[in-house]
Amino acid sequence: MKQNKAERREKYEDKSMKTNIFTVQIADQIDKVFDTITKCDDFVGFELLSNPSKMPEKAFNIPADKCKAGSNMVGLEDHICHECYALPDKDEDGKFLSNRGGRYKLDVVQNSLNNRFNFATMNPYFVAVMSYKITKQIKKKFRWFDSGDIQSELMLDNICKVARNTPHIKHWLPTKEWKLVERYITSGHKIPGNLCIRLSALKKNGKPPTKLARKLGLVTSTVVTPDVYDKLSFKCPSSQQKNQCVDCEACWSNKVKDVPYKYHR
Repeated sequence: MKQNKAERREKYEDKSMKTNIFTVQIADQIDKVFDTITKCDDFVGFELLSNPSKMPEKAFNIPADKCKAGSNMVGLEDHICHECYALPDKDEDGKFLSNRGGRYKLDVVQNSLNNRFNFATMNPYFVAVMSYKITKQIKKKFRWFDSGDIQSELMLDNICKVARNTPHIKHWLPTKEWKLVERYITSGHKIPGNLCIRLSALKKNGKPPTKLARKLGLVTSTVVTPDVYDKLSFKCPSSQQKNQCVDCEACWSNKVKDVPYKYHR
């Protein structure tokens, strides 16, 4: 039996956001107006935006172990996702096997990532809340997924709605979910002009999906080893400026067809 919006909302609100039990997304988004950031944050119950040190402003992330394409490449040494910086190395009992993961090993960080995942995939107020948060807390540039990746066409559609609701902000979304993005666009959906989707190369020093990106009207990014990076005339400058974007806007620009990043663990 099909549930109405109120029933779905009540079912969601009875659950704890700190659990990781949600796997099916709510299709219908509900509008909501907030008077202040405090009221918005109280409504959500946790901090919805991440604060990566490299980025010029706040961002949004979910657990790296939720990556669909990326999770299949973690064990492949020549792939970019091998030894992912956001994916702690654990055994079956949850014991850490190495230093990989850094701050991502902390329980407080993992709780935040899971909270964001649950909110993005199950909360019918995701578009309304994200639109308000970005409008009030972001001045110019916003990054999606400093950890994690798109989960579904529905999530991508919601991100597009957020971008349309915040036309004064430049949005950047790097993704390895090529097929998901292709299905979304070829089915007739449009990408907002202020959302820069970069289809990421899969392998270190590998070729980006330039042909597909061109077909979809998108751009790409690559990851190269230091020896290749040093020979490039144009590249991400962050490794040369204390791992900071500073005033560089290449990643957010659809005019920049490919951005090469320096490989690091």
